[in-house]
Amino acid sequence: MNWQRHWKWVTGTLTGLAVFLAGSIWIIDPYDNLPFSPPLERAPLAQNQRYSYPAIARNPVFDSVVVGTSTTRLLRPEALNEALDARFANLSMNSATAYEQARILEVFARRRPAPKYAIVGLDDVWCTTGETRDKYTFRRFPEWMYDANPWNDIPNLLEFKTFEVAGRQAGYLLGLRKARYGYDGYANFLPPPREYDLEKARKNIYGAAGPRRRGAPAVPPPGIESKRASWSYPGHALLEGVLRTLPGATRKILVFVPYHQFRLPVPNTVAAAQWAECKARITAMARRHSNTVVLDFMIASPITARDENYWDPLHTTNAIADRVVGLIAKGVKGDPSPDGEYVILGQGQ
Repeated sequence: MNWQRHWKWVTGTLTGLAVFLAGSIWIIDPYDNLPFSPPLERAPLAQNQRYSYPAIARNPVFDSVVVGTSTTRLLRPEALNEALDARFANLSMNSATAYEQARILEVFARRRPAPKYAIVGLDDVWCTTGETRDKYTFRRFPEWMYDANPWNDIPNLLEFKTFEVAGRQAGYLLGLRKARYGYDGYANFLPPPREYDLEKARKNIYGAAGPRRRGAPAVPPPGIESKRASWSYPGHALLEGVLRTLPGATRKILVFVPYHQFRLPVPNTVAAAQWAECKARITAMARRHSNTVVLDFMIASPITARDENYWDPLHTTNAIADRVVGLIAKGVKGDPSPDGEYVILGQGQ
């Protein structure tokens, strides 16, 4: 055997294969983030939204955005567009930490001199007390996709996951696969309405057959007021940074999401006091920033009191999500809720 010829053939084959694979990745551009890739009609196809959403955040067609966890994923961009005369992307990510939400909002704001609206859904993530906060979830977070340098994305794509998503993207481009999310980031993750089962929903809400009530102490724990100042909310510094980064012309809407009433903290408890303090601090924060409003749906209301409005304690039906969109549009104008479904906690001038 001619070993010199053999190794030349092996080297040439491997080089050709590497060039072919690199060229395929560049053409397909599975995450739609490579510089100078062909302008194909790609779709967000990565199972982990943290990989799919940076490209949507950079898309100049959108002038407004929603960020949050799954509690705001059901806010339809089409409904928001109609209610607020804007072009929304919904970039809410399952279980997104405060840091991850701030990062995707940073990517969105970086490409626009003055976004029209920025809606931030406020839930446990922003009101958890403690000295530290979780930066990430168990899901991978590609920091290299979120900076301003597209060139450093190239070496980070050399992993098996890229080829998996590239295969899906190729299937989509050939008409063989459907998009995982809409071009605006929205996806209805609920089962079809015909599968809704009130008894099953109540088991999700109450942890057993329901409905049922929880007892509340007659008075708050002694000394609770003196402890308020000592509570630390590590997510608040990030939220302050978000409000400081967004231009004054951007309408900033902070929305405490409508948890089911059974999920709300029991009155006269430490948890209730911590939530009240969190809301008070965020309201004070909003008043320091122009064009900012805080809407509180996380209250006892005709929405949160009805089991039929929920699939589980955190997620409403699609009909209620659309109703919340309409109510947000009212609240932004300063109009009080017609039936007490939200409270305007405060707004900056």
